[in-house]
Amino acid sequence: MASRDRRNAIMLTVFASLLWGTSFPGTKWGLDYVGNDVLFLWLRFVFATGITLGAVALLGKVRFSVFKSPLIWVIGGFNSAGFVMQYVGLTITNASKTALLVDINVVAVAIVSYFVFRERLGRWQLGGIVVGTAGVVLLTLNDELAFNMDQLPGDIIVYIAGWAWAFFIILNKKMLEKYTGLEVSTAAIVTCTVWLTIPAAYLAATGADLSVEPLGWASAVYLGLFCTTLATLLWAMGLEGVSATASATIMLVEVVTALILAIVLLKETLSAAAVVGAGFVLMSIVLVAGTGGGERPPVKTA
Repeated sequence: MASRDRRNAIMLTVFASLLWGTSFPGTKWGLDYVGNDVLFLWLRFVFATGITLGAVALLGKVRFSVFKSPLIWVIGGFNSAGFVMQYVGLTITNASKTALLVDINVVAVAIVSYFVFRERLGRWQLGGIVVGTAGVVLLTLNDELAFNMDQLPGDIIVYIAGWAWAFFIILNKKMLEKYTGLEVSTAAIVTCTVWLTIPAAYLAATGADLSVEPLGWASAVYLGLFCTTLATLLWAMGLEGVSATASATIMLVEVVTALILAIVLLKETLSAAAVVGAGFVLMSIVLVAGTGGGERPPVKTA
């Protein structure tokens, strides 16, 4: 697979990040109009799968042999696990903290990239890991500098989701040694939907509330089209031209977008400690991803 021009790859990644930034407040808003969070997630990916397969069929540029790779099913598993934890966590905590706690996975990406791609961790990146860890702790504190016990379980769940996506990012990079960004993003969406069908079927069999209001349907369609199909495609194409660690710079734009929308549209607020923690997290992202100390060029196989 030939590598993509770096400037073009960065632009694609930024656009993907902007779209992903809308997904956190969009999901939080949409959850008010559905009976079950996992059902809402499954609907999002059903729409995304239909749209994606229709688009790639028209383009005719996807080798469906990608689905024969066991690795793509592992990728789908990590993706589905991350999303389930994010959606469950969002019913407990708010969208602004979710965006920050999920996107601190840049730290995990840097660590895992060291072992998978031998991407060197420089001193600035190591400093970013320390700063980011402190930021995560501060995000979970209230104005009395005590853990916000009402939101702490949700904070923990979405933080773990971020680690699941760290492996998702790394494994996607591995798949790009053989397949194009279009092929990998398509397969990642489809395999995630297959995995999500398992808990969705269980919910249906056990009599869970499967009601969806009209605004819930509208939210699921938006999230499926823009925040899943289009964003994943743009991100995977961008990953063809930057390293796995450098790709994590998208998180900065994503977090800022999510914070602005959550505060303006959802009227969310953060404690003073959480505001400081947010600053630490953003600083960590800049230090770990922005310095690019551990980058290696993508593998060229064609």
